[in-house]
Amino acid sequence: MMIGSILGKAVSPVVSDTPLIGPNKLSPGIRKPNIIGSGVSILAGWPPYMTPTGDGKDERRVFFNLKSGTLMSTPHLREIAAALLKAAHPEWSPAAIKSAMMTTADVLDNKGKPIKDFNHEQANVFAVGVDHVNPNKAVDWPGL
Repeated sequence: MMIGSILGKAVSPVVSDTPLIGPNKLSPGIRKPNIIGSGVSILAGWPPYMTPTGDGKDERRVFFNLKSGTLMSTPHLREIAAALLKAAHPEWSPAAIKSAMMTTADVLDNKGKPIKDFNHEQANVFAVGVDHVNPNKAVDWPGL
């Protein structure tokens, strides 16, 4: 029996185990990722030269694949948030939109505690960037 979403029970967000946790390998002073967003089982286009599992012995090819984690969620979330902010503030430049998203990101989870990583420890800046994007706060960004 499916009961739907249950709100407020689990801690959210939690940073996934991802190979893209920083620092940036070419420039260690650059945080990576900039922001994070929730994302599990995101349906995305998949290149035909890659297997759905990444295993070289897998002979299957698919046009779409379900992937999870910051690598998949952040681009989708960032573009949706940017589109919403641009609609609300058409005069804002791309730099202003990015600044608004980064300076208004949530640093606490839904329980009011620092965001945790996949090991249930406090996530460091190289895992969360400037933290979890919050478009509702960003739309009221006062600027720098």
